Amino acid sequence: MPKVVSHWKFHRHFCPLTCQSIFPPEHAISPPPLTQHRVFPREEILAQPHNLQPIPLPSTQPKTLIPKPRGDVSRINRGGYNLQQKLGWPTAEYDEIRAFVSHLAGEHLSVRADKASSFLALSYSLMIRQSKERYPLLKQYDGDWVVSDFLRVYLKNTSTRRN
Repeated sequence: MPKVVSHWKFHRHFCPLTCQSIFPPEHAISPPPLTQHRVFPREEILAQPHNLQPIPLPSTQPKTLIPKPRGDVSRINRGGYNLQQKLGWPTAEYDEIRAFVSHLAGEHLSVRADKASSFLALSYSLMIRQSKERYPLLKQYDGDWVVSDFLRVYLKNTSTRRN
């Protein structure tokens, strides 16, 4: 390897700039007035009324409704879902709401009629309204899909029993 020839008599070496710089002394900065500790006189504290109630803050996020799962109810092998598992309700509550919706369907829907025409009837909106009035939990679901699925299962089961 050839020797590197330098035309400098000494090697370039720069000491850090901080060795040659002189910094002025730092002055103490007083804290801003918001962070200072303030002691209030006792008279001001006693003069305030004690019946102040906290003001409820409006919720910043709108209530989001629970969307319907993908697929059809009770068609698990074809991409559907099990209604009881998707809802995650306690078994007693699920059975009670299902029985109530089935009772309404028995009163208002004709099982012998076609399923599509039964769902389009005015009695469908009546059953939805009555279900929501009795069980406010059903108001959390978008498009009333829970009651609709209960009705679909009821109509499916009763139509297969008659055949």
